[in-house]
This record gives sequence, C-alpha cells and structure tokens, in this order.
Amino acid sequence: MNWTNEILLIAGGILAGIVNTISGSGTLFSMGVMTLTGIPLVMANTTTRPGVFFQNLTGVLVLRKTISSQHGKFKLTPILSTVAGAMAGAWCATQVSNASFNLMATIVMVALLISFLLPGSLTRRSKLSFSGSSGWAAILLFLGGLYGGFIQIGVGILILVILSGVYRMPYQEANTYKLLIVLIYTIPTTLYFAFTNHILWKPALLLAIGQVIGAYGVARFIRVNTKAHLWAKVISVLMIVATLIKVWFY
Repeated sequence: MNWTNEILLIAGGILAGIVNTISGSGTLFSMGVMTLTGIPLVMANTTTRPGVFFQNLTGVLVLRKTISSQHGKFKLTPILSTVAGAMAGAWCATQVSNASFNLMATIVMVALLISFLLPGSLTRRSKLSFSGSSGWAAILLFLGGLYGGFIQIGVGILILVILSGVYRMPYQEANTYKLLIVLIYTIPTTLYFAFTNHILWKPALLLAIGQVIGAYGVARFIRVNTKAHLWAKVISVLMIVATLIKVWFY
C-alpha cells in the first residue's frame, strides 16, 4: 500500500466520522475509499468495523451529557436485542460471496441515493410511527442490529428512524443514543470479524484514525448546530456514485 492510498484512507475515515456522527451512512466513505484502493467490497465491509467502534466511542464521550440527562428513557432490553441481531448479521457477512455482497450493497446504496434525493417534504410526510411498547422496540432494534451486523452502510439512519418512532425522541437525542447503540453492538461484531480473519488491519487502523478525528470535531459542532445533517447528504451522494462506478465499471 503506497502513501497516496494511506492518505486516501485517512481522508475517507475523517468524512466517515463526520457523516456518521451527524446522522448515518458515513460507512459509505470508509468502504468507498477502500474499494478505490482495490480492496473488495465484501472485505471492506468487515474491515471498517474497528473504525466504527472508535468513531462512536469518540462521539459518545463528547456527547455523554445528553445520554446522562436522558438515561431514564432507554432500557437494557432493546440494547441486548440489537446486539443479538448484530451477531447474527455478522455471521451472515462472513458467509456471502464477493459477487453477492456487491449486488446487495449496490441495492442498499441505490436506495440511500434515492432517499437522499427525495424532497424533504415527502420524507417528512412518510415518517414512520410505532407503538412505544418495549416489545416493539426489541423486535425493531433486533432487525436493525441484524442489518448493521451484516452491512454497516446506512444503519445509523435506520436506528435513528426506530428511536424517533418508538421513543418519540427529538433528533439530537435520538442521534446520541444511536451512537451508543452502534458502539455497543460493534464490540462483539468486531471481535468476531477479528477472530475469523476478516479484518485487514492496516487499512482498518488508518480509517480509525480518520474517523476519530472526524467524529471528535463534528460532535463538538453538532452540540450547537441542529442543521449539520443537511449538508452531509451532498457528500454522501457523491461518495455513493463514486463507489458504484468503481465496483461495477473498474
């Protein structure tokens, strides 16, 4: 790996840390830059997990006051449900072929691209609303964990939707809890990928450095800026297009 690829990985990690801390789908950047350096998408999916852990740890530490002030709204059962789902998803991620994963990741990225390009008024009208029961929370977060363990792309947005719908949390509050949930379930999934030799450690550590830098900087910023997630869509769209071109045409 030459120095240009190393710089690209750190830069991609910074963007991933920024976008993931603001809302979600920042894994587009960490996985995207790995594909640009020649790493297969299926291996990029597992290699990105150490960076996800350190990035969310940084975000939680910066925003911990939000969590401590609202601790009564969140229970242990939904967290355990998310972890269980994530472990099942992580096992699935190690069983799928590169070609099959490319197809599934493409479907996810195209779906995200469409959601980013839809008018804001349309997405607000289609906002989901769920029963506030603990049973609903456990089921939905298990499915969210299953998806996140399998493919990290966009899981932050999915968990934000679940938290907002089930717990009626405002955006900033739900976003902080999202960081905590992803942090917790990333610990066992990263260990699983490490023990099964599905992590390329040099790219993973370079991405992690960038993600910590990005997460720290933007976590301080979003404490006082509630509109930060809007501009993140623009660079996410550009990264989706670049990744799809690389995967399918080069």
